[in-house]
Amino acid sequence: MEVADRALVEKARRKDADAFAALIRAFERVVLSVAYGVLGDSSAAGDVTQDAFIRAWERLAELREPERFGPWVCGIVRNLAIDVLRRKRMTQPLAAGQAVVDADRWTSDPVDEVGRRETEAQLARAIALLDEQSRMVVVMRYYEDLSSKEIGDLLEMSPAAVDMRLSRARKQLRVLLEDQPTPQAAGPNA
Repeated sequence: MEVADRALVEKARRKDADAFAALIRAFERVVLSVAYGVLGDSSAAGDVTQDAFIRAWERLAELREPERFGPWVCGIVRNLAIDVLRRKRMTQPLAAGQAVVDADRWTSDPVDEVGRRETEAQLARAIALLDEQSRMVVVMRYYEDLSSKEIGDLLEMSPAAVDMRLSRARKQLRVLLEDQPTPQAAGPNA
């Protein structure tokens, strides 16, 4: 954590809402990635992320090491997400189209766009089948563009463990995606 982030935590401890808002902006995407990694549902992940920041605000005085704010808030969101899973017994994989994707991309060719969306849906289904920790590191690396060290710091893993988890997840995704029918083969004329 940078010195500036540590200073924000100290200000937020004194109930400076602007400082806490800056912390939320700095960690929101990472915390959302952790929630999504546990839940596999972007809507539920958003709700849990909001709850985690509220809980962090309420319990900020309990944080002993301000430089550990990132891993601390990631732990809060992970625990809340696990609680949601226990309560709702959510075991279903992602529905088609619930991928964490860049919704701003658009191609001029509608056929290309349909193919892209089908591919994203296949990828979302495959990611949903990964174990929780693998899902988290995949989302953090490929959707949040975090380094192995950054992911390791947030999830309290070594960078080597993150790399190993990513390698296994890529192999698993390759197998899962090979087992899925291609968009052309899935059509009614196949």
